[in-house]
Amino acid sequence: MKKPTIKLFNSLKRSLEEFIPLEENKVSIYTCGPTVYDSSHIGHARSFIVWDCWVRFFREINYEVKWARNITDIDDKIINRSIQMGIEPQKLARIETYKYWKDMHSLNVQWPDYEPKATENLPQMFAFIEGLMQKGFAYQAENGDIYFKVSVFKHYGQLKNIKNEAENISRLENLNSKENTCDFALWKAFNKNEYGFESPFGHGRPGWHLECSAMIKNIFGQTIDIHGGGEDLTFPHHENEIAQSEALHSCQFSRYWIHNGMVLVNGRKMSKSEGNFITIESALKNYSGNAIRFFVLSAHYRQSVNYTEEALQAAQNGINKLFQIFAHDEKIEIDKNNLNPTFMDNFYQYLAEDLNTACALSVTFEIAKLINKSEGNIIELKNTLAHILSVLGFNLTEKLINSCDENTQNSIVKLLLDIRNNAREVKNFQLADQIRLHFEKAGYKLKDSAEGTDLICLSKV
Repeated sequence: MKKPTIKLFNSLKRSLEEFIPLEENKVSIYTCGPTVYDSSHIGHARSFIVWDCWVRFFREINYEVKWARNITDIDDKIINRSIQMGIEPQKLARIETYKYWKDMHSLNVQWPDYEPKATENLPQMFAFIEGLMQKGFAYQAENGDIYFKVSVFKHYGQLKNIKNEAENISRLENLNSKENTCDFALWKAFNKNEYGFESPFGHGRPGWHLECSAMIKNIFGQTIDIHGGGEDLTFPHHENEIAQSEALHSCQFSRYWIHNGMVLVNGRKMSKSEGNFITIESALKNYSGNAIRFFVLSAHYRQSVNYTEEALQAAQNGINKLFQIFAHDEKIEIDKNNLNPTFMDNFYQYLAEDLNTACALSVTFEIAKLINKSEGNIIELKNTLAHILSVLGFNLTEKLINSCDENTQNSIVKLLLDIRNNAREVKNFQLADQIRLHFEKAGYKLKDSAEGTDLICLSKV
């Protein structure tokens, strides 16, 4: 298959550019992962799903992908919350990491090729700091903190396009120990009785910005193809990554920068600090992982999207319409040799144009419309639809969630159980067995006893 020309919006150049990898047919991708101090929310889900989709598309068109997504398990937020909970910071980090992995599984987000943790890369961070100090880009203050010297790096502000020093100051720490208020921390010194790590510079903790640069160098080397994350990370996090990495290596750090837009609630960014977040775990109680993915992919990844219950319900209805086509199939098996070339070409072109998933999803509904009208080669069309859905990361084995609310569902279940019990009382065992079989197809087992009938979810047995 001929690779389509991929165009992506490079935040560094603020323009749409053709993607040309460092090595032919290979692509290195690093994306910022979670800080594991609390549950992930729908805003996080958007970023994780978008990057999962980028990686799936690159692999679909036969790129060899190396993808790293880090876990920040050293952070003041982790420490502060662990104190509130009365547990060790690393125990909290492990608990939240396991919850995060469970969320990613529920959303059908692939495992990255590398998932480095900050705590596992401390020696690399020490070497990084020493290299910057030797080259004159960093200094140690009297209190033991180590800072990057922004004034020495001539290209600082290139990602954010900062022209006014005041804009730097507004987003960075204002500590008396710095030579300049724009300098940012590489190492924070702490007393021995405070949580930290031993280093060549004394007891303390690494700066957040340093962690990603050190992990990228350890996995990929000096330069990567693509670095991504939410647009809220552009400054200061990604700006500082560029500064420290390019200062140390004297070469370009990342050739392309891609940032996804925010999920908003009533016009404000969904975030834990705002207290307006909906966790992935809580959303999954009423909607499927596929519905959340549909919600995310229904808008272009660079646009901000507004979260509402109505939007999630519409996404659930939308994915149900597509998956209803496979309702009577025992198993969905994809034959890559039997794909409709016209629909596949359109699908590839939409994704190649800066991952336009909204238009890519429109292809699925075009196919579904033909299938529902029994027009064309139905086997080929269903196969093409299944393949496109899998490339977009939808879980083809996930059961449909009805569009009615939980109370309505419970009422329907109770009604069916009452009908079945009445059928058994009048010895209409044929009807009773039919209802039981329908429950089993839906993933539930009926257990009859003298007290009544218990409904058991087979996936939890």
